[in-house]
Amino acid sequence: MIELSKSQKKIARELIQLGLQRECKSFTDKITKLTNSLEWKTGDPHELYLKLYKKVTSFDKQIAKRYDGLTGSYYFLTILGLFYDGVLTLEDISRFDIEVQNKLIGMKNLYDADTQ
Repeated sequence: MIELSKSQKKIARELIQLGLQRECKSFTDKITKLTNSLEWKTGDPHELYLKLYKKVTSFDKQIAKRYDGLTGSYYFLTILGLFYDGVLTLEDISRFDIEVQNKLIGMKNLYDADTQ
């Protein structure tokens, strides 16, 4: 793992916040699509509630796992996860110095190669 400097940790915190915002936006878009669907308007209200509840619970678990109790020593791994999942882009991580960028890209490529 790579140790981030104080200035790099500041960038990481900003990118982690950006990642959280993007994940929440994606989730709310999915919920909006669900609630605007014909199924939502004509379906059984209890079944729809259960479907919505399961989606919210699943999302909450994912968000809690990634962001709750996050400390500086886990910033790099969190950024790597966000980058690997496509939440953060190459443009986003370009805010880091070249060493951190290369490490993130290299590790993503390594994980990609292992999963194929």
